[in-house]
Amino acid sequence: MVGGKSEKNRRNLIMKTVLFAGGTSLLAKSWTRTVDDHFNYIISVNKRKLNDKNVKTITLDYSNPAKIPEQLKNNNVEILINCIGLTIVEECSKHPEKAIKANTIIPKILAKACKQAKVKFIHVSTDHLYNGDKSFYSEKDKKSPLNKYAETKSMAEDEIFSENKNSLIIRTNFFGWGPNYKRSFSDKIINSLESKKKIGLFGDVFYTPISVDELKKQIFNLISLNAKGIFNISSNERISKYDFGCRIANIFGCSTDLIYNSSIDDSKELVARPKDMSLSNHKLTTFTGIPIPSIDKQIELLKKQREEIFERPIIPYSRQNISERDIESVIDVLKSDFVTQGPVIQKFEKKLSEYCKAKYAFACNSGTSALHIACLSLGLGEGDLVWTSPISFVASSNCALYCNASVDFVDIDEKSYNMSTDSLEEKLLNAKKEGKLPKIVIPVHLSGQSCDMKRIFELSLEYGFKIIEDASHAVGARYEGLPVGDCRYSDITVFSFHPVKIITTCEGGMCLTNDSEVAELIYRYRSHGITRQPSQMTKVPDGPWYYEQLELGLNYRINDVQAALGLSQMSRLDSFVKEREEIARKYDELLSDSTVKTPEISPKCSSSWHLYIIRVKENNITTHKQLFEKFRTAGVLVNIHYIPIYRQPFYKALGFNKNKFPEAEKYYNEAISIPIFPGLKSSEQAKVVSLIKKPVGFQNIF
Repeated sequence: MVGGKSEKNRRNLIMKTVLFAGGTSLLAKSWTRTVDDHFNYIISVNKRKLNDKNVKTITLDYSNPAKIPEQLKNNNVEILINCIGLTIVEECSKHPEKAIKANTIIPKILAKACKQAKVKFIHVSTDHLYNGDKSFYSEKDKKSPLNKYAETKSMAEDEIFSENKNSLIIRTNFFGWGPNYKRSFSDKIINSLESKKKIGLFGDVFYTPISVDELKKQIFNLISLNAKGIFNISSNERISKYDFGCRIANIFGCSTDLIYNSSIDDSKELVARPKDMSLSNHKLTTFTGIPIPSIDKQIELLKKQREEIFERPIIPYSRQNISERDIESVIDVLKSDFVTQGPVIQKFEKKLSEYCKAKYAFACNSGTSALHIACLSLGLGEGDLVWTSPISFVASSNCALYCNASVDFVDIDEKSYNMSTDSLEEKLLNAKKEGKLPKIVIPVHLSGQSCDMKRIFELSLEYGFKIIEDASHAVGARYEGLPVGDCRYSDITVFSFHPVKIITTCEGGMCLTNDSEVAELIYRYRSHGITRQPSQMTKVPDGPWYYEQLELGLNYRINDVQAALGLSQMSRLDSFVKEREEIARKYDELLSDSTVKTPEISPKCSSSWHLYIIRVKENNITTHKQLFEKFRTAGVLVNIHYIPIYRQPFYKALGFNKNKFPEAEKYYNEAISIPIFPGLKSSEQAKVVSLIKKPVGFQNIF
């Protein structure tokens, strides 16, 4: 019967105007984040300004309380929800005058103003009002505040009812997605877990948390029933902060090993607070007739909200994933003595060389720079020839031209889209007859799948060329069970750390090798061709300051700020690859019956899935261009990886003929890279798939 009454009154609430005092608070921001047919929202702001064109903002003058009723009437306010408060317990003890003003005086002013303006006043109180000597406190239990925060919140309740007996006071402790400037308790837990950072949570502090979404629903129910007085809005379960964190970890798919059980007794810096703040919701559920869902259900909704509430206006094909730990690592370097040519660069290089099982690693300021000095270090120069794949970024061939060498291309394999070893062998056989063998071959591991390096290495032994693996897409990938980058089938491997790659240093690259002489050359070419090693000099040093330039090198050094980001990202490399694998597997399943061809991975390979490339089948009623434009129009920023290099005007002028590369041409006319990156939401992936499966349009024939 109560529930029916609630539904009836709910219909009468259409477009009620609600003013949030303390409009920048977690509750206000969470409440107004989504459009609601029942409420027209107004936000009261003070010092912090909001950039939200969908919500009207005003400023209430608490220094002149007599004007507030008039402001409420002029804005047609029917309900005022007070979220103002100084909620940091320690700050309340340090600054009691601020606590009294925010937590007691202003609520009293607003309660009085609402009575004068005939506006419903709702005040959000706290669950800190008791001494913690029992569980599930009811609204009738005697308050026993242990600190200034609780004391000022308790005083506010008394002052509010002295001014306005029709007020509604909510005692609660809520969690939800907070704004960037005010993170909630659950935000902090999730951020720590997803950043792989350990977090200590109290196992001896108990409460009954409720999600902002559920709190909003319950307040709405109370408003619809014209409730007044004090109501506890809480979950049914009494839970420790530690157990709450573990439930979040389980539901968000994070490791509970990152959470350790701590005791509030060990936190001597904290002021006294109750160990049990659990509230009974018996009065609430009896009054409304509406049950409260379990904490697990509320956390599951929290997870779902991240996909729905924080929907990206556009979906890129890839993007960086930066954690709080990454940011802290960069800040640490900025505060240190070295921001460039310091120790963090060597730590980053050592970390990656150990990961890839290569002897030497040298970080550069870009993947392009790394390719250039790789060529220089192998002695490439005028009159030499480099072969590479036409389906790559232009840097894969430009690096040869930087050295005044010539370049040619080897057609791609129809399945992997990498350099075809059959085409390579045929081209080598013909080149040997003509006396035009390449000095260097640069296989490109497109999308993160390794080329058939063993076969290419075997051909190098037969035809005498050097090998540079362009693994710009493939850090974290594996070939024959071992890491790409171990250089067992190549002279040098190059990685890229552009923001769209697997890990990022903003811009950056890396050369890896097992050859000590090549390593010395890479090291010098990266930094002006200069050495400070006496063993490499042409004469006895003049003194400890002495250095010599042995080659015409370049300044391709990375700095410590970039290296700090890369080093931090390395701790998540495997998890990044795993998430990309899961997204790729999901695409495989969802597109198995579609009109596009999905990627094929060789049994020898484990891709890092930098790209997920679909190909539009020849008999498809939707053309390649139509599908691409359909994606872009829908805000899905797909891309083509790549336009064959020989098609570029600069390379056309060198005399390349596209007819010599039939597989590359066919690929270019069919390939589209669709979004794949850590953090891609299931709803976004579903949107991508729906655009593929839904026809572009149809024509009625009369």
